[in-house]
Amino acid sequence: MRRQFWAIGGLLLIGIGGRLLPHPPNFTPLEALALFSGAWLKPLWAALAVPLSVMALTDALLGWHALWPFTWGSVLVGVFLGRRWLQPGSWRSAAGLGLWQSTLFFLITNFGVWLEGHYGYTAKGLLACYIAAIPFFHYQVLGALTYTTVGWLIERYLLAIWRVRVSTS
Repeated sequence: MRRQFWAIGGLLLIGIGGRLLPHPPNFTPLEALALFSGAWLKPLWAALAVPLSVMALTDALLGWHALWPFTWGSVLVGVFLGRRWLQPGSWRSAAGLGLWQSTLFFLITNFGVWLEGHYGYTAKGLLACYIAAIPFFHYQVLGALTYTTVGWLIERYLLAIWRVRVSTS
């Protein structure tokens, strides 16, 4: 239970800091935070509470927006992806899910932008919306790869050392 408390605290600090500190557009730890929350935290409510808390607190500080159901929902998808498919100790699994999570975030949130009506409610408008968002997608992917690598390193090395120390003390 104590380890879970520290894991939740660490994930919250990383998530809040990653959103509030200056960063390129969409280059945040949110995808990785959701994936690793899903994989590391039990029960499910704890895994969902971490990214929801990060989003609620930082959106309150940065400003609410009409797309919050799409952004929050996209981040929560990562919890379920991590819970189901993140393989412990596998960088390929973490990076692959990070890429998948980035792509889903891109598709879901930009669908929400299209629903706002700025591009017209046509297939051409939807395509224009997605094309307009492409310049931001590479930051999303780079952020996901960077932070899933950090999460993998934490899991692989720091948590392994922690487990040894806890079990031998």
